[in-house]
Amino acid sequence: MKKRIVPLAVISVFLIIAMMFSVIAYADDVTWRYDSNSKTLYISGSGAMENYENAYSAPWNQYVNEIENLVVEDGVTSVGNYALSGADKLSYVNLADSVTSVGEYSFASCESLNELSLSKYVTSIADYSFAYSGVTLKDFTLKAPAGSYAIHYIIKNNRNSDNKIKFETEEITCGQYNVSITQTGGMMAYYPYTPKYDGTFTFYSTGTHDTRGYIYDSSYKQIAYNDDVGSNTNFRINSVTLEKGKTYYFGARIMNSSLKGAFTVYIAPVEYTISGTIYAMNDPSGAASSIVITEAAMDGVQTDGSYTRTVTEENNSAVITAGQMTFNYEFSPDAEGDIVLNMCDVNKDGYVNGRDLAYMKSDNSKYKSLFANFI
Repeated sequence: MKKRIVPLAVISVFLIIAMMFSVIAYADDVTWRYDSNSKTLYISGSGAMENYENAYSAPWNQYVNEIENLVVEDGVTSVGNYALSGADKLSYVNLADSVTSVGEYSFASCESLNELSLSKYVTSIADYSFAYSGVTLKDFTLKAPAGSYAIHYIIKNNRNSDNKIKFETEEITCGQYNVSITQTGGMMAYYPYTPKYDGTFTFYSTGTHDTRGYIYDSSYKQIAYNDDVGSNTNFRINSVTLEKGKTYYFGARIMNSSLKGAFTVYIAPVEYTISGTIYAMNDPSGAASSIVITEAAMDGVQTDGSYTRTVTEENNSAVITAGQMTFNYEFSPDAEGDIVLNMCDVNKDGYVNGRDLAYMKSDNSKYKSLFANFI
């Protein structure tokens, strides 16, 4: 029988391919693949990733010092203990929404990891997941949705540890939010709010659960609290005073810490004071011009262009007139800034153009000279 000789070059190609794409199957049909060209570790399959005993027992440990990217694909439900511990070049992580838990020391000592995003579906984060009580991660920021378990985890850590975790979440405005308590043990749904004006605000809940509400300042010091309102088991915090530009944390939880569930919370203004300047028109780029109306009236009260007004939830609109233009304006506690009147649309056709200038010339308008510079 003749022996089949495989050329050395072919063997080399096989070896290179094997090194570039290593695949191993393990618990719950989860597999991994490492791409040495892009320095990316891919975790795919279905179910939970295995929990490893230490930083050296993950099957991709031979690549741990060169991995720069991690992609955990849809279907995988966890990041295991010590999974990427010591991956000091890891700088990018993409976790699918199917991931619901993050294991202990999973990203410990990942010194190049500047940020990590966790979805609203994450319901379990182990202690020391980011080595916040051990190695401090350089410029590390955790991103998560407001009201999520991840934000609860961060604030709980930040209140009890000197090694704070920086975090980012979306900007909250006055309005309605659907709370989902996904973890027992007293999970708090936190909603960071930064008022644009000094004022008083209310925070309350509706639903079938017995709830508690809290408001904390930026140092997590409690400034307001309510349990029940009379026979109603929903909380209501009335007329708490907040300062412009300062961040507060509105927190809500179910009173029975052994329960999970959903309810609705509301953040609403009671009264606040606004001030600003009414501008005459926009320039061609759409930016406010520096020309201030000198004969404007707000709800019939004359103003020199600047205004100060006390606004309540029921009294949040104004009628402004200037020249031949009437403008209905609704104030919001979440939108500061000057009022801009496109008062030069004198024929009210929706456009500022030569027809308006012609109308002003024929009417000998006092705004004619100003208007001519903006068309």
